[in-house]
Amino acid sequence: MLNRIIDIIKLNRYLLTGKANRGYCPICEKPTLFIEYGPWLRDQYRCILCNSIPRNRALISVLNSTYPDWHSLTIHESSPGNPASDYLAKKCPNYSFSHYYEDIKPSSHKNGIRCENLEHTTFPDEAFDLFITQDVFEHILNPEKAFKEIARVVRPGGAHIFTVPWYPTLKESIHRAREVDGKVVFLEEPVYHGNPIDKKGSLVTRDWGLDLLDVIYEVSKLITAIYSIRDRRMGLDAEFLEVFVSRKAH
Repeated sequence: MLNRIIDIIKLNRYLLTGKANRGYCPICEKPTLFIEYGPWLRDQYRCILCNSIPRNRALISVLNSTYPDWHSLTIHESSPGNPASDYLAKKCPNYSFSHYYEDIKPSSHKNGIRCENLEHTTFPDEAFDLFITQDVFEHILNPEKAFKEIARVVRPGGAHIFTVPWYPTLKESIHRAREVDGKVVFLEEPVYHGNPIDKKGSLVTRDWGLDLLDVIYEVSKLITAIYSIRDRRMGLDAEFLEVFVSRKAH
């Protein structure tokens, strides 16, 4: 009872200070409150019900608008681990996922989870309607290979739908690390992001700039559209909120 009272007091404080707003969460599929737990909205503007953050909600919103029949499609996600991933798994019977484990062979399993390296997947051609990645491509050492590989395993008319930190002020992307003779060479001060399967985190290998869409097309021939939605009624407001949809021609 005491904890419940404390929660109510905290909630009222957020409401009174303008750090909370009512809205509709596309992941919960119901009315909710979105609370700003801190100034970094990207990670701290959360749904009180599902704990999703803006980029989770943005991906689902764009998925709903671009592929409204996605529930009946075949979807694969690489490196899931957030409320949007849980929502996809719950709503799509033909959803599958994988992580990359350095210590086992691709296509094998660890703790029941399939291992796949995006640079060299073991999937057959045109295996999926949609391929999802959420904040993955800033961590891949050879992303050009991964973009090309995803294009191979996506069916005509399908797409790679993804989020990634994007810096439109950069004319050219910054390479922070490269792979040379099987070893990682740092070109900038190392930066790491959280990793759901590795406490050490994931190394940031590239800060993507304006050339991202050109890179994707050059290696995969997929044409990419950028969706950027700001709507507090759906809890969509933060830095790096863009969702990218790279479509494969029919």
